[in-house]
Amino acid sequence: MIHGFHLRLTERRPLPGTALRNRALAACAVAAIGAVAVIYMLPVVFPSASAPLTTVEVSRIVYPASLVGKARARVSQMVYPNALAWRLSAPADGAWLMPAAAVTVGDDIFVLDAGNNRILKMDKGGHVAARFDSTSSPPLSLHMPIALATDGRRLAVANSLAPDVLVLDLSGRVQAALPLRAGDGGLTPRPIGVALAPNGDIVVSDADNHRVSRLDSSGAVLWTAGTGARAGGADGFNVPGALALDGAGNIYVADTLNGRVVELSAGGAFVRQFGRLGDAAGTLSRPKGVAVDRDGRVFVSDGLLAAVEVFAPDGAYLGLIGRSNPGDPASGSVFVAPAGLSLQDGWLLVTDRFAGVIAFDLRGSGPAAAVAGD
Repeated sequence: MIHGFHLRLTERRPLPGTALRNRALAACAVAAIGAVAVIYMLPVVFPSASAPLTTVEVSRIVYPASLVGKARARVSQMVYPNALAWRLSAPADGAWLMPAAAVTVGDDIFVLDAGNNRILKMDKGGHVAARFDSTSSPPLSLHMPIALATDGRRLAVANSLAPDVLVLDLSGRVQAALPLRAGDGGLTPRPIGVALAPNGDIVVSDADNHRVSRLDSSGAVLWTAGTGARAGGADGFNVPGALALDGAGNIYVADTLNGRVVELSAGGAFVRQFGRLGDAAGTLSRPKGVAVDRDGRVFVSDGLLAAVEVFAPDGAYLGLIGRSNPGDPASGSVFVAPAGLSLQDGWLLVTDRFAGVIAFDLRGSGPAAAVAGD
């Protein structure tokens, strides 16, 4: 099975006279897509000139038919109760480029427009009230920001190519810029996950050094989990990404290439894991986002399965969110590449790098409410 996707580079039947031009365009596109793939950890499959793939097109993404067919054949029959409430495919007065995360504070939605190195303050109608970027006042220096978190008073941004974590007030003013120390081998950190603790501490994941650290408000390191190299089990991580905290202060880490979510104690000790690497119900292929509700249920977005999977506090699989027709297991997904997750008062916000921001109402769900599709 091919794990990945590719973007269509030429028409299905290019005219003979355009072959040379198409080859040149394809080469440029391959280089650009490869660069994006490195930044976003997207497994990309490029079409072969001698044996083109049969494809299924979803929006601007083209998935290998072999991937789509097998994924549907093994898709979960369990649907976690939800209602799709609203979606923003783009700002009302413009566009964004690969939005990575969104959080809400009151009626305001803050969207991390990663490809444009900015944060947009919006309403549910997509109207932009403010932009926080290099042109705003005060200016904000973002370099491929990947993750966004809030505690209702502040915003924290994982500035992956700086590399640092920025703490802002809700008007976009920088309160702190916390540089991250290099790994044991001198490797530059690449922060791609961030969470804010109630006491002001900041938890950050470093994808390239395979570690998770807790910082105090001044940036001092309180503890670090992980070996500094690729690892698994209770020892460490393989590209740790998104982060979330539960009500008790435990930390949940999307361990991307290990295909799981790791729970750490507030002190950084390994507690347990949710999910395992795979492509069937209750497994994870590329966990990209994580959130935890007040009852301890764990929500995980999977960029390859194009779904949000839900686990009970004891690790039991409760079902998925994202099917276009919840009663039809053969129906497609409302997602293309789901990434950032945030939860507030029974609302789940999913940021999809191509489909935009999608909100689900979970207020009718319960611990044992997951139902099987027909």
